[in-house]
Amino acid sequence: MREPSSSSSSSRAPLSKYRLYRPALIAAGIGLLATLIGTVAVGRWENRLARADFEGLAEAQAILIQNGINEYVSRLTALRTRFESANEDITRSEYQTFSARLFEAHPGLLRVSWLPRIKRKERGEYEAAAITDGVPAFRIKAYPDGAVAPEGDEYFPVYFSTEPKTAMVYGLDYWSVPERRAALEQARDYDMIGAVRTHLYDYKKGGRSTAVMVGVPVYAKGTSRTTVADRRRNLTGFVVGQFDLPLLLQSIRATSKASPALAINVLPPEQGINPVGLERGDLAADTARRAAETGLYWQVALRIGDADWLFQAAPAAGSGLTTTHDRALALYAAGIAITIFLSVYLIVSGRNAAQLALANRRVLELAQTDALTGLANRAFFLEQLEQIIAGSGNGRFAVFLLDLDRFKNVNDTLGHGAGDALLVQVAQRLKSSLRASDVLARLGGDEFALIQVGAPDHRVASVDLAQRIVKLISEPFQLSGQRVEIGTSIGIALAPEHGRHQEQLLKKADIALYRSKAAGRNCHTVYDDAMSAELEARSTLEGDLRDAIARCQFELHYQPFYDVETGRRCGVEALVRWRHPAKGLVPPDQFIPLAESTGLIVPLGEWILGRACNDATMWPDDVKVAVNLSPVQFKQAELYDVIEAALSSSGLAPERLEIEITESVLLERKAENELLIERLKGLGISLALDDFGTGYSSLRSLTAFPFDKIKIDKTFVGNLGQRDESAAVISSVVTLARGLGMNITAEGVETEDQLEHLRVLGVNFAQGYLLGRPMPLSQLEDHLQVEEQRRNAA
Repeated sequence: MREPSSSSSSSRAPLSKYRLYRPALIAAGIGLLATLIGTVAVGRWENRLARADFEGLAEAQAILIQNGINEYVSRLTALRTRFESANEDITRSEYQTFSARLFEAHPGLLRVSWLPRIKRKERGEYEAAAITDGVPAFRIKAYPDGAVAPEGDEYFPVYFSTEPKTAMVYGLDYWSVPERRAALEQARDYDMIGAVRTHLYDYKKGGRSTAVMVGVPVYAKGTSRTTVADRRRNLTGFVVGQFDLPLLLQSIRATSKASPALAINVLPPEQGINPVGLERGDLAADTARRAAETGLYWQVALRIGDADWLFQAAPAAGSGLTTTHDRALALYAAGIAITIFLSVYLIVSGRNAAQLALANRRVLELAQTDALTGLANRAFFLEQLEQIIAGSGNGRFAVFLLDLDRFKNVNDTLGHGAGDALLVQVAQRLKSSLRASDVLARLGGDEFALIQVGAPDHRVASVDLAQRIVKLISEPFQLSGQRVEIGTSIGIALAPEHGRHQEQLLKKADIALYRSKAAGRNCHTVYDDAMSAELEARSTLEGDLRDAIARCQFELHYQPFYDVETGRRCGVEALVRWRHPAKGLVPPDQFIPLAESTGLIVPLGEWILGRACNDATMWPDDVKVAVNLSPVQFKQAELYDVIEAALSSSGLAPERLEIEITESVLLERKAENELLIERLKGLGISLALDDFGTGYSSLRSLTAFPFDKIKIDKTFVGNLGQRDESAAVISSVVTLARGLGMNITAEGVETEDQLEHLRVLGVNFAQGYLLGRPMPLSQLEDHLQVEEQRRNAA
């Protein structure tokens, strides 16, 4: 893109020409007058130049200080992410190791602490656990006197900290300090970073120093934080950093190699540039007094969390930034040579102005650049897109949105350092595939964007570029000697076909990106109008589904399964149906995936379980009811309580309930799911592995989880009698199940020939349209009553 150019103009003070032979008095008078005028003009110019140099340097310094503070705060946010993404509670040693690495070479942070939310009844348990962890005589204490805290509804004490375990800071309850509690409550309620000005006692060095406390709320993993009530309910604690402000400023200035020509300080805004009562800092009292007298100082607000501090700067002693009027004095002494000296001065001034403009331009570039990859950032990308739209008229160009596939796995397995290194390599590969006229940017995280301009056929060119990028990113990366493979999903919007405005193009590229992810990832998609219609239909269906759950528009149908040898009915499987007020009966394959992706499967699954248990109590005692559970339900902490409550409220014997789970449950949260299954087995509930053979199950999973039954997917049953491979697979599964003491149910039985094959292969139970279609409760009760009469008659 074309960069703006700056030009500087120089002004020349005209020199009057006098005749050589003028009387000496007239020459002296005119010379003295010209000297006085030139001296005054140059003196004023020097004042303006010094102020411009000083203010430009001070502004650049303020930007560096703000970026440095943001870097510290972002690391506290990374620690919060570590807490919220952990599947298990973080131990003290894990916390200390992670925080030590996170804040390595960041001396401005005096300490970082974890303040868990401890309720009254948990107080003793936490105190005992801390002592067991090696924190001597840990008690929850009032702040700041260290006395044992009185009884309260909840506490937020320092539980983990980067301080030694013998430090007095452990156990101090931040909730007992009104100003700190107010800051933390605001951070909790609005999911923001809270900060409060304070004086901090340094237990290592003694004394009190100017400090700021920054608190970041941490919420329970997977919970909602949409409303204030949600955030208050799901809060688990705070990550709190204590910053020694003078030390923080020194650290940032040392890291950024700041100019020593400035004396700076950061104060509360109400203190102003008053030398009386200044805190620790390098803005000395005499410098502040001189700045107040001459007016040569600069100040701006710095943002730390939600608190504003006042950044002040003045020229340091001997820095050369103060006005000395050397040129004006030399001009006064020279007198007759005033024009020559003034010309040289303007040349030098022009050079200084050019250097200052270059420095300002560099600061602007840094503000528009992603610090990690060196690419343009989101702000620059949006600015360039707006300029291209405004300048192209009816010109054609393409907007790409890229999202890396499986990037989270790299962060989780190899760490965030490896993830950052991977992003740098991805950026290099992307740059190598683009032309100089294309615009590439990192929007944040693992998201990238680019604009392709100047292609004769932009649709063909965009598809070709997307294919090259997908292939390029799918090639293996080397990270610290380890081979890493990822992919990328790409969404493409074309201008002007898909819009002439920034919002339209980005929205449609994002819709196309969503389609790429839904299509299996590691591919590209060019937007078309059908995608918006699908998205709108999905949104409408989601709204209808929410209403349906609230209005109980669902009903259960039951499909029986039978003993293959005896033909005796053994139980039924509960299958949900949605009776839509306008569309009629909606099959589950149209709304179950949507319910799982939106989380609505949790309340829907709870309703299905409760209704099935209630219905089963009206049937004969030998009829079991099988209920399918979604993998999403296994991620909720209260699933065991939900199942236990359904059994308790209905009065159904646990032995009559059979829970069916799919193979994908075995892949995530293995330890937690294994514990949950063992607890369910302890109640007497039967467990069945559904759709066996279509997912990722392994023999190890079958031995690790105590299943009572394996359900063979209908795809194998449908090929019986047509393909020998299906019979071989079923025979192998039967042999395996018998060895493990498990029963086998075959789904999708539709012909007598299939049933006979299953009987010969040794399958225990069968289910399908041949034996009985799914039926509503009233029809099932009639069916059971007829069977009962036949049995009594026999």
